[in-house]
Amino acid sequence: MDYNNYKPEKPRRKRIFDPHSFVKAGVTIKDRTPSDDKEAEGGEKRVLRPRKKVIINNTLGFWEKNVDLYFRNTMKVHSKAKDFFTISSDNELITLHKMYYSKDNNLNGRKIVTLGEGSNTVFINNDTDSILVSLNLTGFHVTRSDENFVWVNCRAGVLFREFVVEMCKQNYSGLENLAAIYGTVGAAPVQNIGAYGAEIKDFIDSVRYFDVFSGDFHTISKEECCFSYRNSIFKQQTGNKIITDVVFKLNKQFTFNNSYAAVRSIFGAISPKVITPLLVADKLTELRHTKLPDPKVLGNCGSFFKNPVVEEQHFNNLSLIYPDIVAFDDEKGKKISAAWLIQKCGFKGKKNNRCGVYAKQPLVVVNYGVVSGKVIAEFAEEIIKTVSVRFGITLQTEPHYVY
Repeated sequence: MDYNNYKPEKPRRKRIFDPHSFVKAGVTIKDRTPSDDKEAEGGEKRVLRPRKKVIINNTLGFWEKNVDLYFRNTMKVHSKAKDFFTISSDNELITLHKMYYSKDNNLNGRKIVTLGEGSNTVFINNDTDSILVSLNLTGFHVTRSDENFVWVNCRAGVLFREFVVEMCKQNYSGLENLAAIYGTVGAAPVQNIGAYGAEIKDFIDSVRYFDVFSGDFHTISKEECCFSYRNSIFKQQTGNKIITDVVFKLNKQFTFNNSYAAVRSIFGAISPKVITPLLVADKLTELRHTKLPDPKVLGNCGSFFKNPVVEEQHFNNLSLIYPDIVAFDDEKGKKISAAWLIQKCGFKGKKNNRCGVYAKQPLVVVNYGVVSGKVIAEFAEEIIKTVSVRFGITLQTEPHYVY
């Protein structure tokens, strides 16, 4: 089964060329010559305005300068990228490496940042100094199969939520609880995304990435990815590893994951015989839409804070003061609901300087029209400090801050 012709939905890009910005990339600029002028009927000479033709080296990809990032991040903050590359092949990544890591070039402190759908990114400054790379690597196909499992290689540029639906339609099980999560397949392992009792790490077999420092491609196993709660080796080493492919190991036999209370509530009255991966994906998509704002309407990054893990003794002390505290068992102690902590501090529904906390879900910071991600970050820091003072717990943010 081959899905290489599959094309995810992708907004059309307005391509604005700055001829002076392509010299380093080997771009050729050709001026119109006088011989290009045409004569109109009657012998009158019609002189065409001089125009320029931009030819881009195919091994580079598409390079843009001073790109507005407003429509490239779901938080809908305004920022401009000095350099923005759209990469469509492995060879273009190698060319990018040669541009910035040759003996004659260096980054001068600038970072290379991979931008998927921008659903887990906050651009802090009005001008982003980082070199942004968007991967237009699409397609997925089955690499092997046995009686119980199927291995599917998916390229990094595919939208994750669309990939989940396609797998569910084939009755491949595992990803259905992660339905409707924004972002690309390449971004999913970085954060070890999770929802409704499932984490992406449980269904990853291997990850292929490009090392921007060495210019080499590597494939590593799930174990080598060092997955943990909303973390991985790719998040720890942001900037030097660009994921190009993810191989998923999915179940052929459907096993319903109803470990999450909300999932049990939805399917409590439905016969197990009719439950399929696609039905689970559809129902949980509906649930997410009732709890989380649509980024197209209200800028947000989904969950903005991680659930903190504390030692048993700290939890016991808190539970004496707050009997209603919401927590879950964890191998390192107790995982406390960040939503409960934030709501208890009075932030649910609060608005401050054109941003705030979503009224239906305290984990979500929303943008009501700010022009800079700096305001979002400052508001998040206010929440972190308030929770720390009251509960002695330091919240950590989920989104990646890009400067």
